[in-house]
Amino acid sequence: MSDNKQISRKSFIKGMGTSLAGVAVAGTFGGLLSGCTAQTGASGDAAPYPFKYKKLDPAKAEKRGYDTYFEKGG
Repeated sequence: MSDNKQISRKSFIKGMGTSLAGVAVAGTFGGLLSGCTAQTGASGDAAPYPFKYKKLDPAKAEKRGYDTYFEKGG
């Protein structure tokens, strides 16, 4: 004999939501783990700390920020 099990719409949608959440969480872990092995910077060496202070010209900084905002799309 065959048992004809029927599933309600509510339990089906609940199960699909749980499955979708599980896939999303699993996909997130893959991106996090691959980011742990990447090197920082071009050579992989960290910048020296503390950074050396360099006096800035306010007019040049303003122009550079303004130009970069429009070049990179804000």
